[in-house]
Amino acid sequence: MATTLAVSRRHGAARRIGRRAFTLIEVLVVVGIIGLLMGLLLPAVQSAREAGRRLQCVANLRQIGVAMHAYNAVHDMFPPGDLMNDRGVGFSDNHLSELLYLLPYLEQGPLYNAFNMSFATVEWPSTPTLQNRTVRNTQLKVFLCPSDGEPRLLNSFRFNRGRLDPRPLHRFDGPFSFAVLPRPAAITDGLSNTAFVSERIAGSFQGGAGHPPQDIQVPLSPIFKSDDQIIEDCMRRPVAFWFKPAGRYWHVGGFAYGHYNHNAPPNDPRPSCAAISEDGDSYGGGLSPPRSYHSGGVNVLHGDGHVAAATNSIDLRVWKSLGTYNSGD
Repeated sequence: MATTLAVSRRHGAARRIGRRAFTLIEVLVVVGIIGLLMGLLLPAVQSAREAGRRLQCVANLRQIGVAMHAYNAVHDMFPPGDLMNDRGVGFSDNHLSELLYLLPYLEQGPLYNAFNMSFATVEWPSTPTLQNRTVRNTQLKVFLCPSDGEPRLLNSFRFNRGRLDPRPLHRFDGPFSFAVLPRPAAITDGLSNTAFVSERIAGSFQGGAGHPPQDIQVPLSPIFKSDDQIIEDCMRRPVAFWFKPAGRYWHVGGFAYGHYNHNAPPNDPRPSCAAISEDGDSYGGGLSPPRSYHSGGVNVLHGDGHVAAATNSIDLRVWKSLGTYNSGD
């Protein structure tokens, strides 16, 4: 009797131990379910993260807009870019961007005061000054769109210089052109109807072949008559070189670093094309549209301070109208 009871207990224990184990099929099913759930959740998590990054990008643009209007309240004009000399012959005295002048209105007064304006006429990426090295290499979150993770990027936002304009002393038709005093009264198309600032993803910063649409294609022996001719020239001529450090600095202007135009809709599939020198000096805008990693378009700051999305499929006539400031449209 005792032997039978002991055997029965061992069999019961074996059965209990057996119930705790999983079969190979059960393990595979569980792993498959977990993988399926991960496959469903990861895109949702990534989408939520991108939505957060896009909101931060919009918030930064709005902050820049507030700073621009604060600058206007003090100076009766919006910040200038590529200041002219006083000889009235249309030459630029420096290549400094609008963002530099906004620093005091973005709680960056000490950084602005640290910039030595005595070197403004020679301060350019090809001729950097030791005196402005600290300011030049300072990364400010307000100038960055977190969707672009390029670590050397210092500037995600570009001012609307516009398309080449044949009228005398009006090199471009945007509100931040040469020979334009960007006062609210000069924006006769209306501040709410005029694009001021948009996004531009960083260049690839890599050697070798170009990485469109990040890098800027420069044609061999380019012509400099009109944007349409520059674009045509860019597309049909051999490539002289690719300009790769787009967005490297926020303190300089030009289509290589601080400006864009409305010759093509946002995120145009063609590579950006411009007549620029290897150090980034701009001879013409060419194809310099805003670009972003957001799905479907870019964010645009308008003159009245509101930010709106511009889709990749926006009507080109509407887009060009948003790019002008006094064309009556």
